[in-house]
Amino acid sequence: MKIAIDSCSVILLAKASVLEAFADNHRLCIVNNVYKEVLEGKSKKFIDALLAEKLVKESKISIRKAKNANLIKKLMNDFNIGAGEAGTLTLALDKECDAVCTDNKQGRKVAMLNNLNLVGSIDVVVSLYKLKRIDKNKAVGALKNLKEFGWFNEYLIEKAVEDVKNV
Repeated sequence: MKIAIDSCSVILLAKASVLEAFADNHRLCIVNNVYKEVLEGKSKKFIDALLAEKLVKESKISIRKAKNANLIKKLMNDFNIGAGEAGTLTLALDKECDAVCTDNKQGRKVAMLNNLNLVGSIDVVVSLYKLKRIDKNKAVGALKNLKEFGWFNEYLIEKAVEDVKNV
C-alpha cells in the first residue's frame, strides 16, 4: 500500500522508534516541502530528521511533487492547513497514494470529508504490532513515546495500549 505521510507523523513515528518498521511495511511518500520541513532538524541532530534522510536515501520513503497547485491552495485556504499537509492530502485526493497518514486535526477532517483511507500514528503502532512487525514491548514503548511527544488525548493512547495487550 502506498501511503502519503505528513511531517508531523514522520516526526512522531521516528520519535516513537517505529518509522523504519512502517517504511519497511508500506511504500511511504512525502511531498517536497514535508521533506524540507523534516530536514530542518538535521542541523540540531534530531533523530527524526536523520532517520527520514536515511530512509529517503535507501528509497524506503519516496519524495513526490504534488501536482495540483490549485487544490493545494484551496485546501490551505478552506481548512487553514499548511502547504505540507495540503500537499500530502493532494497525493491521496489525486489517487497517487492509497491512503494518508496524518495526526493533524484539520488534515484528518479533510481526509474524512473526502472519504480517504486515513491512519494516524497510533493506528500505525497498533497495526505494526498486529502484523508482527514489532513486539509487544516495542509497541507499548512507542505508544508511551507518542503520549510524551504528541498531543493525543490520553484516552486514545490508553485504549491503544489495551488493544496491544489484549491481542
